[in-house]
Amino acid sequence: MLKMLRFFKKIGLFFVSLYIWTVLFDMAFIILITGLLLLFVSNARVVFRTVRAMLKFMFKIMFVKVEVEYPKDFDFDQSYIIMPNHITFWDIPVICSVLPNYTFGIEAESHFSWPIYGFFIRKYGTLPINRKNILASFRTFETAAKNMKEKRASLLVFPEGHRSDDGKIQEFKKIPFKMAQIVKVPILPCGTSGLGALAPKGFFITPGRVKVKYGDPVPVSEYESLRPEIAAKMVRDKVIALSEDDIVPENEK
Repeated sequence: MLKMLRFFKKIGLFFVSLYIWTVLFDMAFIILITGLLLLFVSNARVVFRTVRAMLKFMFKIMFVKVEVEYPKDFDFDQSYIIMPNHITFWDIPVICSVLPNYTFGIEAESHFSWPIYGFFIRKYGTLPINRKNILASFRTFETAAKNMKEKRASLLVFPEGHRSDDGKIQEFKKIPFKMAQIVKVPILPCGTSGLGALAPKGFFITPGRVKVKYGDPVPVSEYESLRPEIAAKMVRDKVIALSEDDIVPENEK
């Protein structure tokens, strides 16, 4: 009897997961095409607000409740370098659905050659970075600093550099903090929770609650004189404190 219940539970989870993946791919296509069309008739700020609203809608029809918490007296008009942890693929759409203000990002140079998506991110204002070329990386940082000041925008950076393989928050790279010392805006630490339970590695997805929690901004005066590795450890500790869980559980066998 118990084996049969587990069997039917797994079958149910399969169809739920299939529905969520279908919604994800359909909405991703719709969001991408909508964003592209808007970029030709409007500007990146309008695209940002539209995409953020569409992502919120997407999670609602997936039966995923995304909660967000900001610190007291948070300044939504300030530009920040937003630094979250990177546990799963789902971090990006979840965080982008609750970004506090107009934000652009930095992506690997290779992404800009992808059909349609590469054109979209270039048109939106995402900046390419070549991690193997230090001089090119610093030119990207200088452009980011200029764009943040001119456009009054925030910058989203995943300081781990890539998704965690074991679900634990990895060491933060030094490069984002070298960039921060060039850009000279507050760093906004961000922690997620619930994503590991929502979407363990693999096909199965369990709808539920996820939370994005923003911490107190780290002022420029607090990190600009620190060595990048010291600043990285300080911000990583803050992100860990904001994350209620940092383990991706394995799928039930």
